[in-house]
Amino acid sequence: MQENKLVIQINKPLAEVFAFCITPPKAKLWVPGIINETTNEWPAKIGTVYTEYKDDKTSFDIIVVDCKENDYIEWKTEDGNYHVRYTFTPIDQNTTQLTYVETGDVEKPFTQEVLEKLKEASESE
Repeated sequence: MQENKLVIQINKPLAEVFAFCITPPKAKLWVPGIINETTNEWPAKIGTVYTEYKDDKTSFDIIVVDCKENDYIEWKTEDGNYHVRYTFTPIDQNTTQLTYVETGDVEKPFTQEVLEKLKEASESE
């Protein structure tokens, strides 16, 4: 089982970073290859399904398996072979540390560059 862990500081309050990361279709602003994202219900909670639409015309579902508002969110693929957790930690009132950990069948692991795009997109809102 592979594990990929990345950490970045974002110059936004924690609640704003959390909201940005879980609100569709924001993923298309920073995740390579994603052109759209939808959910089957809102607000997201355990059991919410996010459908990610890729630029190669395919899609896949990830399911929220755990979530605590302004603290963390975890998703897994339907087959359970891929798991990702975002953990949000306040540094101060206007800075948030995001810890990104993906495990399992990680075809194309996120890089620090990907999180830099998340930082830019989130800070520009």
